[in-house]
Amino acid sequence: MGCGGSKAAETSQGGKKGAKGKGKGSEPATKGGESKSPVDPKKLPNYPDLSKHNNWMAKCLTPEVFAALQDRVTANGFMFDQAIQTGIDNPGHPFIYTVGCVAGDEESYIDFAELFDPVIEGRHGGYPKTAKHKTDLDAGRIKGGDNLDPKYVLSSRVRTGRSIRGYSLPPHCSRAERRDVEKIITEALATLDGPLKGTYYPLTGMDDETQEKLIADHFLFDKPVSPLLLASGMARDWPDARGIWHNGDKNFLVWVNEEDHTRVISMEQGGNMKRVFERFCEGLGKIETEMKAKGHEYMWNEHLGYVLTCPSNLGTGLRAGVHVKLPMVSKDLRFDDVLKTLRLQKRGTGGVDTASTDGTFDISNLDRLGKSEVELVQGVIDGVEVLVEMEKRLEKGESIDDLIPIGCVRPKGDMPDLSQHNNCMARCLTPAIFEALKDKKTPSGFSLDQVIQTGVDNPGHPFIYTVGCVAGDEESYDTFKELLDPVIEKRHNGYTKDMKHKTDLNPDNLNGGHDLDEKYVLSSRVRTGRSIKGYCLPPHCCRAERRAVEKLCREALEGLEGEFKGKYFPLNGMSDAEQEQLINDHFLFDKPVSPLLLSSNMGRDWPDARGIWHNESKNFLVWINEEDHTRVISMEKGGNMKRVFQRFCDGLHKVEELIKNKDKGFMWNEHLGYILTCPSNLGTGLRAGVHVRLLKLSTHERFEDILKILRLQKRGTGGVDTASTDGIFDVSNLDRLGFSEVELVQKVVDGIQLLIEMEKRLEKGQQITDLYPAGMPEPEKKEGKASDKPYKAELMSKNFPDLSKHSNWMAKCIHEDMYNRICAKKTKMGVGLEICIQTGVDNPGHPYIFTVGAVAGDEECYETFAELFDPIIEKRHNGYTKEMKHKTDLDSSKLNGGDDLDPAFVLSSRVRTGRSIRGFRLPPSCNRAERRQVETIVSSALASLDGMFSGKYYPLNNMTEDEQEHLINDHFLFDKPVSPLLLSSGMARDWPDGRGIYHNDAKNFLVWINEEDHTRVISMEKGGNMKAVFERFCDGLKKTEDALKKQKQAFMWNEHLGYILTCPSNLGTGIRAGVHVKLVQLCTDERFNEILKCLRLQKRGTGGVDTASTDGIFDISNLDRIGFSEVELVQQVVDGVKLLVDMEKRLMDSKPIDDILPKAMRPPSPEKPAEEEKPAEGTTSPVADGDAGIDLDAEGTKEGEDKAPEEAAAAGEAETKGDGAADGEAEKPADDGEKKEEEKKEEAKDEHHHHHHDADAPAES
Repeated sequence: MGCGGSKAAETSQGGKKGAKGKGKGSEPATKGGESKSPVDPKKLPNYPDLSKHNNWMAKCLTPEVFAALQDRVTANGFMFDQAIQTGIDNPGHPFIYTVGCVAGDEESYIDFAELFDPVIEGRHGGYPKTAKHKTDLDAGRIKGGDNLDPKYVLSSRVRTGRSIRGYSLPPHCSRAERRDVEKIITEALATLDGPLKGTYYPLTGMDDETQEKLIADHFLFDKPVSPLLLASGMARDWPDARGIWHNGDKNFLVWVNEEDHTRVISMEQGGNMKRVFERFCEGLGKIETEMKAKGHEYMWNEHLGYVLTCPSNLGTGLRAGVHVKLPMVSKDLRFDDVLKTLRLQKRGTGGVDTASTDGTFDISNLDRLGKSEVELVQGVIDGVEVLVEMEKRLEKGESIDDLIPIGCVRPKGDMPDLSQHNNCMARCLTPAIFEALKDKKTPSGFSLDQVIQTGVDNPGHPFIYTVGCVAGDEESYDTFKELLDPVIEKRHNGYTKDMKHKTDLNPDNLNGGHDLDEKYVLSSRVRTGRSIKGYCLPPHCCRAERRAVEKLCREALEGLEGEFKGKYFPLNGMSDAEQEQLINDHFLFDKPVSPLLLSSNMGRDWPDARGIWHNESKNFLVWINEEDHTRVISMEKGGNMKRVFQRFCDGLHKVEELIKNKDKGFMWNEHLGYILTCPSNLGTGLRAGVHVRLLKLSTHERFEDILKILRLQKRGTGGVDTASTDGIFDVSNLDRLGFSEVELVQKVVDGIQLLIEMEKRLEKGQQITDLYPAGMPEPEKKEGKASDKPYKAELMSKNFPDLSKHSNWMAKCIHEDMYNRICAKKTKMGVGLEICIQTGVDNPGHPYIFTVGAVAGDEECYETFAELFDPIIEKRHNGYTKEMKHKTDLDSSKLNGGDDLDPAFVLSSRVRTGRSIRGFRLPPSCNRAERRQVETIVSSALASLDGMFSGKYYPLNNMTEDEQEHLINDHFLFDKPVSPLLLSSGMARDWPDGRGIYHNDAKNFLVWINEEDHTRVISMEKGGNMKAVFERFCDGLKKTEDALKKQKQAFMWNEHLGYILTCPSNLGTGIRAGVHVKLVQLCTDERFNEILKCLRLQKRGTGGVDTASTDGIFDISNLDRIGFSEVELVQQVVDGVKLLVDMEKRLMDSKPIDDILPKAMRPPSPEKPAEEEKPAEGTTSPVADGDAGIDLDAEGTKEGEDKAPEEAAAAGEAETKGDGAADGEAEKPADDGEKKEEEKKEEAKDEHHHHHHDADAPAES
């Protein structure tokens, strides 16, 4: 049904439906008549939350489509999740309707067609999956275009993209593929001669002079910073194998490996678009000729034309544009409508998403797909000529009315904007029809606006082609026939306004149907609707009319006898027992929640005058005043459709006779048959269906075609908008109007018998081709590849990353032989090496900020890729070798002291760590389902905490403004990552889905969920009682772990690495015990950094990682993580801070500190040999007297580690985010021997060099 329909009472089987007040689905009329709507998203744990998204992917990705595609992978390994990730991570903007998905290879458009087809249709103005694209690069066919007035047209440009067949596209290509593409293109470009002869400038190794020249020419493109591109994976390995080529005249340009394999641009100053296009076609042709000579070709097929990364650029990929001065015409109120009619688009001259500030616009073609290159360029030429002529007229004060193009949308009244709508009404309502009908009303006062409002409010969906209009009374179909006739014709398969409908309710005319095999047919049902003549229909009726309909139908039904004798249950005043019984019988219908029904005003006065009647056998049912005056249903278990139809006809006749006895009748006419609210149900209004088991046939490749030829439709047994999960389908007639009731039921009976015969054959392993119904179409051929195995190019380049300028531990440890040995390995959970190293490849680091450069995607990575991780861990953790065993000790009673750190100097104390839940992938590679499970597991465990740990969990998703403000004030809120280190690690995917913050009531125990690790646990308080902080930390961790064990969950841990976390820098304890301490005097001592090294401590400013102290207050914490127990590390901090405070006090009193320096820094005592000298007071930890010869910097901080809150902040100090990554600990290699780098490291920051990017705008993604 086009405007909505109930699911609950149409079956005697299936799950329970909701009671009063619960929502119910709608039954849209889909393209081809078959429902292809969502399955229950709750049954899809990995289904993304798209409720706040505004892009084509989100509009088209129903749960049913996701269910079909979620596990699909192309032959090149591109996963469906990768295709949609950019649209998930970037919800879009109300005014910027992005595409929201990308292709990773040519096959993506075939393998994920269920999503890409409707996205393409929506984005490209209704381009259907059956259409063929036109390609025409013959510039000789252009008319004019060589003399666009240069007083107005400042410059002209044509660009497109091209992809090389056999290679993955930029979101998915390997380094080797990208390098091959660069080699193929640059070799072809090197052969160009004459005016096209030019030079290639690779981004890698580009000198400053070349860079400055390309910036000045506006040719240089930058490393992507757009979240759309970053989420698509297009910035990986930057700038490897990217570059810019241009000819000597600088009017023909090629970008290599930016958003597409190539982007080709022809341009020049002035208005000679013809010459620009000629150069464009010539250059493209010569490049392709050279490529073909070496066995390469562009991606192209008949349906999509040239295949590119973003669906917005398919077809021609062409954007022909001019910079044109239109200060006068741009102020005309019709300007946008003129552009739309001319199929042009405008933007500012600064590029995509910019506005004009001086009346100069970049005007270009709106279309890409379905029209040829020549047609698009001609459209720009002709359109710009019109716009320039308008501008000249307006400058002279003359009218431009006669220049307004025919068809320009200029509604005189208040015609709705239906440009983004996808329903029958929107396709049929022209401005002329609107003008003709807008002031008309039926005798009862129903207007055109009321007819179309549901279609205006509900634009529809590419998969769900709704009707978009309703009738308010019987006369609506006559008064508004100029609109409703074409709607009916479209919806009912060509049923024209001069046709007559057939009615036949004689069950004796039905052949067979009494013996459908009950091994397969589980239940049978027939339903229809009827409207009472003389009353308005539900969208328009008043309360008095609705009550009169109820009274009339109720009295008629009470007159039924025999097998039809039954009882009426009004929704108003229904007892709990009656409601429960009707729920158990699946008879209860709910108050509408469907926007289709609500916009049609069908929920008014609910539940007044609505009700349900059924006979005592519960096989004949009537709903009153739901979507129609009445809905009549006959049903029973098993396969006796004949008996069901007999009862249906008999009951209908009896009810009609009883109504006629009261001088009323049903709405009916020769053309439309029985009149109902929604045009989709006109004629018979009949739906005859069975629940039938088709386990084998439903998986057959021709199942859909068979149903279509039989004029049948399928859905799941849960009702409209559900899919089958067990091979059992609800199969029913596709048609309503133009066939009689007997004919429709006969189609179902005959069709079901054939389907069952096919099922039996398939069960025996036999073929069914001889059973195919007449008219079966040829199997649909997939465009774009010649066979099931796509062409895959033989790689010429190496895939080993270029790490020559990198400064991180991964780059220092990996070498090509190692890479080749382990690059093909995967963990049991499917994590490969590239996920582990990508952040280190994409982020070279800084000479003074030596990051780790690698992350783990799951627990097994540390074993599977041990050849790489072992040396990283050894170097990062001060010689911790692969044979060593880690110590774990969370017994806080073993801590000596720590409850008396001087609060005059120690302002706050904090201990934090991370924990990972075994059995789930870690944040760089976990999917949405895993992340949500981790959130559920951890938040449930935290909810069970009591006493001092009792608190509340705040999910980031749907957090209220008050909660957000409260968490900001407490410095507890963590943000979406913006650090390139984290983004390259994949840790920002699906933000904020599955993330949240828990804190206890006292705000001194905090847990972050799914930030950089599954959990981050923090204990903290003001002052210097580190012992109380550590006790709370250990107690809270133990209680949380105990609660997890009750759920049969455990933390990742092993004897060698201790607690397993995402970043190797945090292995072992993962602990960071720190204090904010005033060391105003000591910090000016030139030995300060060396003292910290000897104590195995590190410092930073109180503003967080990568900050310096500005007032002598430092955040001092342990330098080590692995190889020492938690107690030992906290003891180091306690003892070390005590010593630092003692030193500070001495310096404040102008006393020397030489005698209390760490042992390794003191000169040998003359009385005793150096090795026998006892440590000074306050240095009781054996580790505190570390080897001063080890050249580890005192920073040692993790580039994405949490920021400490500022001292003036709230009582509890959470760790707020810095601009770092899970994989960064800022350490210079120990063997570099640079003794005076610490001060430089304090100053060092990551710098990103961004260049001017103006040759063309990025593709819509």
